[in-house]
Amino acid sequence: MKKIFIPTPLDESIVLPKDVTHHILHVFRHNIEKPITVTGSDNRCGIYQINDEINGLAQASLIEYIDSPTSMHRTILVQSYLKGEKLEWVLQKATELNVDTVYLVPTSNCVAKYDAKKLQSKYSRWEKIMLEASQQCGRTQLPTLVVGEPLSNVLDIESESLKLVAYENEAGYTIKDALKAINSDSTNNDSTNRDILICIGPEGGFQEKEINDIIECGGQSVTLGHTILRAETAAIAALSMVHYELEL
Repeated sequence: MKKIFIPTPLDESIVLPKDVTHHILHVFRHNIEKPITVTGSDNRCGIYQINDEINGLAQASLIEYIDSPTSMHRTILVQSYLKGEKLEWVLQKATELNVDTVYLVPTSNCVAKYDAKKLQSKYSRWEKIMLEASQQCGRTQLPTLVVGEPLSNVLDIESESLKLVAYENEAGYTIKDALKAINSDSTNNDSTNRDILICIGPEGGFQEKEINDIIECGGQSVTLGHTILRAETAAIAALSMVHYELEL
């Protein structure tokens, strides 16, 4: 069933924006007789039937509201800035892997540099990439994107999460070890540390001071395996491991 998001709350009858209508009916060529799944700005989700198109706006009526799937664990990706297409690829694939929140942060070894003006224009593009990925993979809720917060602020905001940092010099403690501990807590009905935060460095990796800062905030360095991964590979590998261990 085709999935879309609209910038207004859901109701018994809704009007799809022109760009959404054009995409659904004229680009995707959706059969008007088939229902669609819609999530509104109020985060409710429903199944709707398109009844008509008037002046480029699709009119749709509610068939039924549906519950959004919920996870016991909220997954948070803290990703240092990457260059161009690498970062866009991470955002797309992280969305498909059901990440809840993505923080894009400046760190010392970032090759990519964004001033406030550039970040503003990039933010719109990044949001669009995540929206399209959400619709393609059938998510019922959009991930949250936060850009430009210092790493220290993010660690403070997400202070209650289980904080992991992928570190190439960590040899003993694997991400699998950390995730097994989460599973054990869930089995014992322990509700603590149900949010999993994963820090991934830029192309040049984290500086040792940044690793130590994360550890001092209660974080744990982990290895993702025996090989050193590119930054964009590390992000998706880590999220895939979380998805496999905790969701499947």
